[in-house]
Amino acid sequence: MTLPDAADPARPDACSACGGPLDPLGRCAKCGAVFGEAYRCPLCQALSDVEPSEALYFRCRTCGGPRVPPSAVAPSEQEIALLKTARAEQLRAGAFRAGAGFALASGVLSVVVTAVVLLATSPALVAKVAAFVASLTPLVLAALAFQRSAAHTKKLAALLQQAWLAAASRVALHEGPELSAAGLAKTLRIDEARAELLLAEVSVQNFVAGRSEPQRLRVTELADPAELGENPELPRAHAEPTKP
Repeated sequence: MTLPDAADPARPDACSACGGPLDPLGRCAKCGAVFGEAYRCPLCQALSDVEPSEALYFRCRTCGGPRVPPSAVAPSEQEIALLKTARAEQLRAGAFRAGAGFALASGVLSVVVTAVVLLATSPALVAKVAAFVASLTPLVLAALAFQRSAAHTKKLAALLQQAWLAAASRVALHEGPELSAAGLAKTLRIDEARAELLLAEVSVQNFVAGRSEPQRLRVTELADPAELGENPELPRAHAEPTKP
């Protein structure tokens, strides 16, 4: 489904902040304010632009949740569901990470206080062992929390990959077979190497689903040039997709 243009009720004719012109998606070319429905965050429902994120690729400037840069085609329900699940995993990972940090600090403080008290009082051996075991409990909880945080971070990364694959499939379905890695990179604001990989995954996905015939993909960034020279059966770099 293509996003509405002139019928978009959230989009004025010009930027209400500075009066500058708006691009086809509703972003002011002068001050960067956004107005079009294409910029509505599927997580917090705010009209907000996206910004690069090292952990999420792109995130919402309002809620900080994972986002895919908007395009002329509205995101699919599957894509939105994946982003929402990824947001949940992001929050869980952050909560466990914060809990682990608090438990670690508490554990270190507990060990220090226990050591000072034991040195000052010199209790029986059994009491010393019991006190140290009790003081180490927060450190054990911190280690467990860090493990849970890492597990949720791993799930987040997998969900993000699926969401970006769904976005690439959406753009490829809208643009048709003429879509190139450069075109996908421009639409999704990513580099061509990553766009090439996404297109390769989309091609394989479509073939498995029976929607297209297998193609020989460009391998400019997908293979070592030395390996290409050693193996003449591998496709050459910059070769256009061709049927086998």
